Amino acid sequence: MTAQVNNKVILSLFPNIGMLDRAFEECGFCVVRGPDLLWGGDIRNFYPPAGLFWGVIGGPPCQDFSSMRRAAPTGYGLEMLEQFVRVVIEAQPEWWLMENVSRVPTVTALRGHIFAQLGHTYTTQRFDINQGWYCDVSRLRHIQFGSKSGRLLNVTRRQITPNCDRAALANDSRSFSELCRLQGLPENFDLPGFLVSEKKRAVGNGVPLLLGRFLAQAVIDAYNGPVTVQLNFAGRVTSDKICGCGCGRRVTGKAKYYDYSCRKRAQRKRDLAKSQ
Repeated sequence: MTAQVNNKVILSLFPNIGMLDRAFEECGFCVVRGPDLLWGGDIRNFYPPAGLFWGVIGGPPCQDFSSMRRAAPTGYGLEMLEQFVRVVIEAQPEWWLMENVSRVPTVTALRGHIFAQLGHTYTTQRFDINQGWYCDVSRLRHIQFGSKSGRLLNVTRRQITPNCDRAALANDSRSFSELCRLQGLPENFDLPGFLVSEKKRAVGNGVPLLLGRFLAQAVIDAYNGPVTVQLNFAGRVTSDKICGCGCGRRVTGKAKYYDYSCRKRAQRKRDLAKSQ
């Protein structure tokens, strides 16, 4: 059965200027944007109706988890992760997708009833994706995905394109037009009424359109085929066709892990479990 997305309504959280939304819309989804501080909204005052949205997408603020941060975390990042999870639990979509930096915690591993509830309701995965796999701009992001039906996303890892440009950043010194190019926006893209520094920050904080398109297509592909994931009593993936680190990538033959980084990730999980 083919996934028809042109009549599927999804909710976008922390939409900013809507770059991830734009990519999903290009792939046929109908996106409803939730509140955002950029436009005077606050997710803490937002309570979605249950059962209306097929999916939920979003990228909670990442500054507390950034590798470039030198100050101590403020706690705001964890609070916004909790708000994302709260909205997902209240909205009860079939699936959800969260985009963030590499150091963001895995939400189902965080302590608290609300995070445990998410893990009990959804089969989840976490994987990395790099813009440099698909073009000449390198931008590493981490994706967390969950579905009620047990579906997982399959995003094929590729070799990084040689001599990639640096990713666009919120505090980038390059021109606004250059940041738009790096993020895949059209040449005539503009944000009327914004100061130049505000434009650059908004574009630099967004998800590159190319990555958004691959993620949207991965959702479509996941719902075009049968559910192949099998779970044991603890909710862990047991199928030998799925990587054992939890990234959701498919493996072949007798392989347990997709690649070396997946093997290391699984080892870190085991070491963490032993230390607790």
